[in-house]
Amino acid sequence: MAKLLSNINHLRASFSGPYPLRTILMTAIAGTLISAVGLVGYLSFRNGQKAVSDLAYQLRREITARIEQELQGYFATPHEINRLNADAFARGNLDVIGGTRGESQLYQQMVVDPTVAFVYCGSASGGEFFGVLRSPNDGSLQLSYGNQSNSYLRDFYSLDVAGDRAFQLNQAERPFDARQRPWYQGAVAAQRPIWTDVYVAFTTGLPNITAALPVYDRSGRRLLGVCATDVVLPEEFRAFLQTLEIGQNGQAFVMDRAGNLISNSTDEPLMLGDEETAELLPATQSQNQLVRQTVEYLNTQFDDFDEITQAQQLEFKLRGERQFLQVVPFRDQFGLDWLIAVVVPESDFMAQINANTRNTILLCLGTAVLATLLSIFAARWITRPILRISQASNELTDGDMNQHIPPSSVTEINTLASSFNQMTERLQTSFEALSNSEARNRALLNAIPDLMLEISAAGIYLDFLEAKGDKWLPVNKANQIGKSVDQVLPPTIAQQYHQAIQTVLQTGEPQTLEYQLLIESELQTFEARVVPCKAESALFIVRNITSRKRAEEALKIAEENYRSIFENALEGIFQSSPDGKFLNVNPALAKIYGYDSPAEMMQDIDSIADQLYVDPEKRIEFKELLEKQERVKQFEYQCYCKDGRVIWTQIDARVVKDGSNNVVSYEGIVQDVTERKRREAELRQQLEDLQIEIDQNKRDEEVATLTASSYFQEVQQELSEVNLDEFWS
Repeated sequence: MAKLLSNINHLRASFSGPYPLRTILMTAIAGTLISAVGLVGYLSFRNGQKAVSDLAYQLRREITARIEQELQGYFATPHEINRLNADAFARGNLDVIGGTRGESQLYQQMVVDPTVAFVYCGSASGGEFFGVLRSPNDGSLQLSYGNQSNSYLRDFYSLDVAGDRAFQLNQAERPFDARQRPWYQGAVAAQRPIWTDVYVAFTTGLPNITAALPVYDRSGRRLLGVCATDVVLPEEFRAFLQTLEIGQNGQAFVMDRAGNLISNSTDEPLMLGDEETAELLPATQSQNQLVRQTVEYLNTQFDDFDEITQAQQLEFKLRGERQFLQVVPFRDQFGLDWLIAVVVPESDFMAQINANTRNTILLCLGTAVLATLLSIFAARWITRPILRISQASNELTDGDMNQHIPPSSVTEINTLASSFNQMTERLQTSFEALSNSEARNRALLNAIPDLMLEISAAGIYLDFLEAKGDKWLPVNKANQIGKSVDQVLPPTIAQQYHQAIQTVLQTGEPQTLEYQLLIESELQTFEARVVPCKAESALFIVRNITSRKRAEEALKIAEENYRSIFENALEGIFQSSPDGKFLNVNPALAKIYGYDSPAEMMQDIDSIADQLYVDPEKRIEFKELLEKQERVKQFEYQCYCKDGRVIWTQIDARVVKDGSNNVVSYEGIVQDVTERKRREAELRQQLEDLQIEIDQNKRDEEVATLTASSYFQEVQQELSEVNLDEFWS
């Protein structure tokens, strides 16, 4: 506390002068005018910024509302189409299994809604497929179906203006089983309407999202199949985004919770890879810098995008320019969960405000110049007689006591000159007395400004200077001067004082004492520095070190606790250098790797990558992860023990850096997860065995169903009635 008060007083003294009167007058006059103009300019600028913020907020809110409304309309229609087709499927008006009728209904749906890419249904009976698609080449509508009649090799037919099939265009090269498609399996598993993830369409090769609906019979128990509608992304919706007016340089985009772009208002490709391995473009890899930097900023604000559950109004800087950002979650009842982002640069609104700011700055500069000229003139007129007094004062300081200031026409200056002349006379009288006390004053000034006590050789308090603000003084100046230390201090401490005084007076060497006193019912620790003052007295500089002692004791206890935790922890704890050498390990880690002691392990292992890792590439991967994110959690790898055994371990580690941001070491916790890995392998094998058994039971049930059907019985009856001799003759 004493050090803090000392620093505050020093800081205050550095700003408290002294300063030339001319400077003060110039500052007062010019500063008042400049401050007034600057305040007006600042308020004007702040009001302009507030207006920009309000306008940006309204623009972002309006645009996100339009995007949200467009998305709701865009993705509501497919589910309406599915409900119509599911009803037709259940009634038999849509022949999904035979593929003989129903294309006209699907054709009309495609005509009414040009955003739909494919309308179709799949049968639960044998995976039959029936639907109408929009050709990615010329936009024409085509019928596509696959069933037993064409060996599930889907046939494609052109459709006339009435929606009836005209002539065959081509046939697929591979069989198609609707039951194996993600849209079919997802709808059956959910037992309700769903949206699939974005994927590349099997037929068109374009990025799609599918609305799927399971279809049941009239009883609602038996699954008939699944009806679905494909929407091509992001072409139609991107066209809508490009029509939005988002300032001059603003951007709008939609991404999923994983940070992948669904659509944006630029022309960049949104898929990576070819048709077989195509995947969505991560927003952080966007070619558009504003989109990329926006998502990187969101990554710094949220650990996971799932945390964004309501509209967020944010701001960040890009190349030193403020960007206004709004992020709004978009969800529907069928599983869509995306984020709508609108970002607008501040510069789109700040052109006029920046012009006003420049004018304000020029006005302030002009005012400052004028105010400075006026203040210089006024200061010179006022300070000229004062400078004569200052010059005489400097000469007096140099030792010339024969100084006399003539009267001045200014009343206040004349009073000051008279006071100066009287001061000169008194200084001459006091000079000799000040010389006699110079030695003692020099010793006091060179001492530490805590509690300074002057004590005679006999142990009598002669004088002391107490530290300002300290309430821990073991003596009181008002009634202790003239008393002996034996009357003020406990006997043991008084004896220490006597011995220290005699030692410093005999040897001339400083001494240091440390003792404890009970001050206000609390035991306080003091440190006294004893130095010779005069021939028959010593100077004691006393400091209260109670806080320091407590801190040292707390540090010692903390170090002992840390060492106990380190030595007795059940998990392995380590510190290692970046080049692969252990700096410190605990007994638990040595036990995991089969060593008798930490010392044996550290002595035996010179290279962690070569001696512990079964796969050295995992060590490289571990270091790359640390360098990238400075922390690794649940990193698993196989390693060698001392006896050659191979075990699985899991490590949680972090990077330790010094004050210059250089990597000093790695430290972390290691656990033996070999048993867990073994149980996981056994569980996977059990699941595979169970799946084989389920598949065999399913085939037996299908054979039993086929042999029990009326059609099979009729065929068997007809074969029994055939005379084979007559047939071959």
